[in-house]
Formats: sequence, C-alpha cells, structure tokens
Amino acid sequence: METRTKNPRLYSRLQIAAQQMRKVTDRQLVEAAGITAPQLGVLTRVGAAEELNQTSLARDLRLNDSAITAMVKRLIGLGMLEKTRSRSDSRAWVLKLTGNGEAAIDCASNAMLSINQRIDAEFGPGKLDDFVAKLNRIIDLCDEEQAAAEG
Repeated sequence: METRTKNPRLYSRLQIAAQQMRKVTDRQLVEAAGITAPQLGVLTRVGAAEELNQTSLARDLRLNDSAITAMVKRLIGLGMLEKTRSRSDSRAWVLKLTGNGEAAIDCASNAMLSINQRIDAEFGPGKLDDFVAKLNRIIDLCDEEQAAAEG
C-alpha cells in the first residue's frame, strides 16, 4: 500500500507555481511591452524560425491548434505577426514577425521583470540553471510517455 504524504505532489506544486508566475509575468509584460508571456513565446519562436506554420508552432510550444489559432489571430490584429506564402511551398502559409512584433520582443527583453529578479535571488548563482535543466528533463520524460502512448 502506498504511503500518503502530507506534502502536495509535484504536479500540483508545478501547476500552482506556473499559474501564479503566469499571472505576475503577464501583468509585468503587459505593462512593459503590451503582450503576455504566451504571446511573447509565440513572437520569439516565430522570430527565431526561418519559416514556421501554425501547426509546427503549436507542436513546438505544446499548445493545441485552437489556442495557437486564437493567439495568432490576436497578434495579427495587433500588427505583430503576419501570414505570408512559404518560399518552399507556395500552397502553404507561414508566420512572419512584423516590425511591431520585433519591437515588442525588444521591449520585453529589455524589461527587468521583478519576478525574474526575485526568482534569481531565491535560487542563487547557478542554481536556477540546474532547476531549469531538471524541468526540461521532466518535459522530455513527458514527451517520451506521450510518444509511447501514441505509437
């Protein structure tokens, strides 16, 4: 029989931490750059890619297609993204960062978010890198589980 612990499990703590961090980060990013953290993630990913369609973007960010569709539509409306024809396949549409999108990324990158400063201070030198590496490993493990379940 499994022994129950008084401490909440990892999943619950990660979920709460992510939810709280997103609220604080979104508020700070909207004040600094006019975009939310997920929107910054989309803009950054599109800006880093040579050509990227919505399906690939959804897969890369591990979001469902409907969430990406809504976010892309909003970012197009804000003048930060545009859809253009693919250079490699004229039938396909890809996302492209606009000047406004680049400016938003620059504003967000230059903003010193107090939550990031507080987290850095809490972990101390080099420790945050170790924690992020462990989180990346959890993501990899979940991806492996998902792939095994699908195939």
